[in-house]
Amino acid sequence: MGPGLVRPQGQASGVFARLMLVVSVVAGLAHTGFIFLFQHVGVPVLALANVASVLIYVLAAILIRRGRVNTATLLVATEVLVHGVVATAMIGWDAGFHHYIVLTLPFALVSAYYRISVRLALAVAVGLGYMGLDYLYRQAEPSVVVPAPLLSSLHYINLANMLAIMGVLASTYHRLVRGSERRLHELACTDPLTQLRNRRFMMEVAQHEAAVFERGGRPLSVLLGDVDHFKRINDHHGHAVGDAVLRAIARVLREGVREVDHVARWGGEEFLVLLPGTELDEAQQVADRLRAAVLALVEVEGRRELGLSITLGLAELRSGESIEQALMRADRALYEGKQAGRNRVVLAGQD
Repeated sequence: MGPGLVRPQGQASGVFARLMLVVSVVAGLAHTGFIFLFQHVGVPVLALANVASVLIYVLAAILIRRGRVNTATLLVATEVLVHGVVATAMIGWDAGFHHYIVLTLPFALVSAYYRISVRLALAVAVGLGYMGLDYLYRQAEPSVVVPAPLLSSLHYINLANMLAIMGVLASTYHRLVRGSERRLHELACTDPLTQLRNRRFMMEVAQHEAAVFERGGRPLSVLLGDVDHFKRINDHHGHAVGDAVLRAIARVLREGVREVDHVARWGGEEFLVLLPGTELDEAQQVADRLRAAVLALVEVEGRRELGLSITLGLAELRSGESIEQALMRADRALYEGKQAGRNRVVLAGQD
């Protein structure tokens, strides 16, 4: 890559590419309208110039779809600058074609393909160039004389187009950024191996459910499970099989509870299940069902006789107890189950 270029990261690259695609489509449509306008008023040279512009934006859209966003960006920026300067020189400052040059400023600043120093330099260059254009052509006589009514119409058409494009771009950018933020939040809350919620996010959910319980709401039961002899599976069959086992058990746990329940990978081969609105007796039935479902996993990705089982500790949140205390009781119950022979559900004590 060149000295001023950087390799954009995934989310930034995706947002910028989609933004450039919107620019290409909107600008292409605007220039299509100008083809018919200039042809209608008898300025064929400008109609031809806009045909070339439309072709450039079509090419830019194709390049973006093929992943060549930087090339497309340079092409679009060149078209905007050249078209703005040439149209201003030909039919005068009052026509308002210089407005489009302003649109290159935000793109110079948000481009995902250049270092910040280069982006700032480009933005300054565009700003100085625009002021230079203003100095040269604001009072200059145009080379193509356009009737005053048409000149006034062009001024407001171009101003309206520029404002509309800025509005579309701002709206699109906001939507793309919000979407990226949601995806990043989802990634931050998700265990990459099992696609369950991770420990950090699950703790937030648990504290929320505990707060609902403390306000006199629904009961809350917690299940803490640990895959039996998981180290032996890794040692005998390899970590790839171990990962497949964790994914299979995660799927069994998620499918074995209700939509309102929460399942997370708590760490290593441990899983946490929160059962809102579930008292101890019903929670024990759920736990027994999950234990049996794991035991029924006789084949994982073609591997048989893995002897999978899970031990679960069960606790119901008590009045005046923190969720951390309930989890500790469930953890002690899980340990007791391991000591007692594994593959069982153990109720937490009241200590």
